[in-house]
Amino acid sequence: MSFYVNIDNMKIKALFTLSALACAVSQTVYANDKPEKGPSSEIPIVLEEVVVSGEKPPLDIAVKDNITSHEISTKQAQVSDTAKLLEDTAGVSLQTGGGVSSLPIINGLNDNRIKVDVNGITINSACPNHMNPPLSYIDRSNIGSIVILKGVSPVSMGGDSIGGTISVQSPDPEFAEHGKIPLLSGKASSFYRSNGDAFGGSLSTGIANEHARLDYTGSYTQSGDYNDGEGQAVKSTSYKNENHAVALSFKFDKHLFEIKGGLQHIPFQGFPTARMDLTNNDSIFGSAHYNGAFDWGTLDGKVYLENTSHTMDFGADRHAIEPMPMETRSRNYGYKIKVDIPYREKDIFRLGNEYLSSYIDDYWPPTSDMPSMMGPNTFLNLNGATRDRIGLFAEWERTWAEKWKSMAGIRYDHTMTDTGNVIGYNNVVPRRYVQVPDFIQATEFNKKMHERNYSLFDVTTSMQFTPNQWSQYDFGYARKNRAPSLHELYIWSTSPMPMTMNGWFGDGNGYVGDMNLQPETAHNVSFTANFYDPKSDAWNIKITPFFSYVENFIDVDRCVTCKQPGNGFYYLRFANHDARLWGFDVTASADLLKGKSFGKIYTHTIMSYVRGERMDSGNLYHMMPFNIKLSLNHEYKGWKSAFEMQYVDAKDDVQAIRNELRTPSYFLLNAKTGYQWDYVSIDVGLDNILDNQYYYPVSGVYIGDQSAMTLSSSRPNTKNLPGLGRSVYVGMTVSY
Repeated sequence: MSFYVNIDNMKIKALFTLSALACAVSQTVYANDKPEKGPSSEIPIVLEEVVVSGEKPPLDIAVKDNITSHEISTKQAQVSDTAKLLEDTAGVSLQTGGGVSSLPIINGLNDNRIKVDVNGITINSACPNHMNPPLSYIDRSNIGSIVILKGVSPVSMGGDSIGGTISVQSPDPEFAEHGKIPLLSGKASSFYRSNGDAFGGSLSTGIANEHARLDYTGSYTQSGDYNDGEGQAVKSTSYKNENHAVALSFKFDKHLFEIKGGLQHIPFQGFPTARMDLTNNDSIFGSAHYNGAFDWGTLDGKVYLENTSHTMDFGADRHAIEPMPMETRSRNYGYKIKVDIPYREKDIFRLGNEYLSSYIDDYWPPTSDMPSMMGPNTFLNLNGATRDRIGLFAEWERTWAEKWKSMAGIRYDHTMTDTGNVIGYNNVVPRRYVQVPDFIQATEFNKKMHERNYSLFDVTTSMQFTPNQWSQYDFGYARKNRAPSLHELYIWSTSPMPMTMNGWFGDGNGYVGDMNLQPETAHNVSFTANFYDPKSDAWNIKITPFFSYVENFIDVDRCVTCKQPGNGFYYLRFANHDARLWGFDVTASADLLKGKSFGKIYTHTIMSYVRGERMDSGNLYHMMPFNIKLSLNHEYKGWKSAFEMQYVDAKDDVQAIRNELRTPSYFLLNAKTGYQWDYVSIDVGLDNILDNQYYYPVSGVYIGDQSAMTLSSSRPNTKNLPGLGRSVYVGMTVSY
């Protein structure tokens, strides 16, 4: 007699001889029942074939940081910017832009160097100031989980990711139980923050039966200009943001099919570290996703489309004499296919293919019918620029023994870029300008072949060693590549005004591209030592030193054909330079006290440091100095409270080419508490309790109160963007 065990859709037949057991059971039955005489009383025992089914957890040894739905929900009232949900992750810092558009930096590598995946959709920033980064397209109220992989990320997570990968996912659809009434669920929340007089709310609701579910999520947020620690209003920091999303999901056995769509409307968002403000952003997206389990493994596929209409101009805080309209239209579409094939119990093979196409029209309407700095032509900054990337990957994970696991993968990406002919504002030789006139530059640009092709190979290897119940060690190496972006390649004019309006670094400088840029190749090495309490999870410490050597790092040089203004701002041209980065991340937690009468008191700490240098001397831009955040937490029944202390060291290692400003060290105190009933929760907090004046090291310069159309008309570069002063916030969430 035999039985079968079905684990992860693989049947493993185990043969057992049960005759002795059958005899023993038979004798026991006879003894207990005292059967009457005669053979007819002997009742045979028949054991039927037993089939046991279960899901085998994936190996997945990638070192990652996970932000759970619970952690996200506790910050609903505190932040409106989705990127700020990452700020409690060691090694992650934020380049502050608009109120909902911060750019994440992972261990010194930022923006284009990080692959951001939002519900499986890859979105490239279309704005020449990157005012619409990927994380701005989803509100924090519509997020179920966030996964951050630093440096050594699996090839299956995508290309163009030399700095790492951030994957943001909405909550998984929940269906009604078999035979039960339809499931109706949702939540409504609202918040208010005193600094900036910020307020908003969100609503999510869904209805489902056993096989189908319909969801809606909507949110609205607005804020005025915030005040710094000295009580001064920081201009161009107000914003409004509106998001809507719907999802229709179907589930049959082990097959899930989802159709999602949504739109975003941002009527205004100030940018205090940019020359312009966002005066309208409308985006619409749609996707279809399938995930299914078969006897041979799992199949996951997605197709998606996203369109954005984006407008920039001077906001009211800049007191501009004349408007400066700038229009951008963009489209992203693509697909992803991935299969996971388990082999026996020790191996998983992943194979996949993805395609991403990006299109940008960036044009600036004239403000005059006469030949002038902004007329009479429409200035074409990018004319139908395209960036198409197709990738193939193969990945292998194996459990060699109980203590040893490994992962290895290879990926090939072919990236094709192109753009149409351009035109300047006018055909007149400007007076007082040393630069070559736009119409001559446009003619020279149009004569060149614009198409560029890049064939790139990524390789990732990692090993995990678990010698005992309280420690684990991970070592990884990754060779990762990134082809230049459309703006790095194709923004073409060295005239003062166009250069001033191109730049997404928060430094107030002006930029021009270079069609001859080489792709970046990063060699990332990391080691993680993780120690933890194997019994009660009472303590944990994770230490990760890392090192990256980047060939052809896309940085900048001073523009030698440009007349520099001499006020601390510079006109810059993108250029390749080898670079190296190194540092460490530390995460730790420990339970201090536990008791039935007072609950649990525990600590959580994150600590980071990164250093970046160009190999031809000089520092890299936007390197976060040493920083540490320590929180003392208390939980008792429905109460959850925290007292946070944050220290950031002085920033002295700055980049001279950009004239990056130094920042002093600072110390912040924050406190929050909240109570959870069955269906209602309330959160109250106080940020920057001491109302300290500080300058976040990687935010950039403060130019939000001026409307300079050229660097020469700007006041000197002397002040960084001040941080947020004291702020009280309160929020309430009702769930059903």
